[in-house]
Amino acid sequence: MADEGIIRAFADVDRMPDPSMLIRAMDDTAQWEAVRELQAHTSARLGVGPGASFLDVGCGPGDVVVAFAKVIGPGGRAVGIDASTTMLDEARRRAAAAGVTAEFEVGDAMALAFPDDTFDAVRSERTFQWLADGEVALAEMVRVTRPGGTVAVIDSDWATFSIDHPDPAVTRKILDHFESGRPGHTVGRRLGRLFRAAGLDDVTVVARAALVTEWDPDTRPGPPGLPPMAMFIESMVEAAALTADEGTSWLADVTRLGRAGDFCASLTIYAACGTKPAG
Repeated sequence: MADEGIIRAFADVDRMPDPSMLIRAMDDTAQWEAVRELQAHTSARLGVGPGASFLDVGCGPGDVVVAFAKVIGPGGRAVGIDASTTMLDEARRRAAAAGVTAEFEVGDAMALAFPDDTFDAVRSERTFQWLADGEVALAEMVRVTRPGGTVAVIDSDWATFSIDHPDPAVTRKILDHFESGRPGHTVGRRLGRLFRAAGLDDVTVVARAALVTEWDPDTRPGPPGLPPMAMFIESMVEAAALTADEGTSWLADVTRLGRAGDFCASLTIYAACGTKPAG
């Protein structure tokens, strides 16, 4: 596991010894203010109402599908797909606990198993960064959207990720490692261009900076929404991306910053929306 890297684990959740760690990380990230704002923005643009049909590509633990299912009601259809059976099991559990009807299926974002023009609204969040070809995935989302329907994608630009630390050289290695495990690490900044190239109308792009400043290393292994720091550094050392001395020193400093209330990390996240032409 460490040889493959903590970051790469998100691309294959079901192989994790403890997938619940990744579910908790997704839940934490969903609570970032920037993510909540972008979710609210895209939800308003998607305009899902009673009786609508809705698809979430890369639904994870299913909270967005559950929220939309409550609005859609029994006369519509709320569907989530994900590559991970672990995530889908959790999504089904959350839907049952909420008392809503929703469909959760194993699926491939780059080859959606739905006919053309199936859904009124299609969205994806924090999934494109894991895909080898976001253009193909977006084309699939557009294909299954009905004419006049809306497509929305929320994703990050990991080239903007920063962590305040007194050792900038080692920090640069760590930030590069964060990027390297994500095939679409800069997809956030490219969403507007991808949406326009896909033929969507009324394309809008907004961005928010996610700021993580609260982390107590004595009560949780990693900052909210980020990997456990010790495990992440260990994986880099085992992959020869850091020396043991570099890893030990960097971890000691970042832990000290966390205990002092001085931890600071930031990441730019984008949201793009567009309408499928009615013609």
